[in-house]
Amino acid sequence: MFNLVNQPKAPRQIIDQIRNAVLEGKIKPGNRLSSEKELMDQFGVSKATLREALRALEYLGLIETRKGAAGGVFISEVDMETTRQSLTNFLHFKNLSIHHLSEIRRNLEPYSARLAAAGITEEDLSRLKNINETCRVLLAEGRTVELRRNEVRFHRIIANVSRNPILILILDFIENMLEDVKNILKPDYGFSKSVIEAHERICQALSARDQDWAAREMLEDVSKVEESLIRLARDNPPLKWT
Repeated sequence: MFNLVNQPKAPRQIIDQIRNAVLEGKIKPGNRLSSEKELMDQFGVSKATLREALRALEYLGLIETRKGAAGGVFISEVDMETTRQSLTNFLHFKNLSIHHLSEIRRNLEPYSARLAAAGITEEDLSRLKNINETCRVLLAEGRTVELRRNEVRFHRIIANVSRNPILILILDFIENMLEDVKNILKPDYGFSKSVIEAHERICQALSARDQDWAAREMLEDVSKVEESLIRLARDNPPLKWT
């Protein structure tokens, strides 16, 4: 399946060949690659070169190594966490701001809410309402880290209703960044109380299956969160996106 590679970029070529084989469907998640000796022969490389390439593929989430008699190197499906980390590594070197984050949210989240209003299930609605009630309890008890996690989880569930993998990926990453911002800036009781009330109105719009109403409420929520976080950021050190 694989071809001989040329030095000095042999590891890069091995990575590209295995990745392309996965993308082309020649090998699928769960398939085991050939033995180390067979792969060395196919690529025409040393053990050290092959292992360097395999370590990189494992970091990318494309393979996993299993121990034992039935072990070996297996193709794996890249998960959300691995993808999120790759995006974070890229954006770490960019001059990001709360405005950048909110600009994406203002454009995508009302659309996500509109889709949710058209296709949300009673089970999804129940989950959203339960999360919001959990947020009220966490706010009253001062459990701020869990509170922020549930505030953004509310938005993830709405995105998931779309069943659009690209939209889900983008909004999952954005919500993860939002959670980081909140943990850095530590918004107060009034901020979270306002978010919970906004989420309650979003739930009402979704329950009514009113797409326009859901989109308006989501835009209002996102815009107010942006305004509050920008005010907080003025009194804090520059954000570190990690």
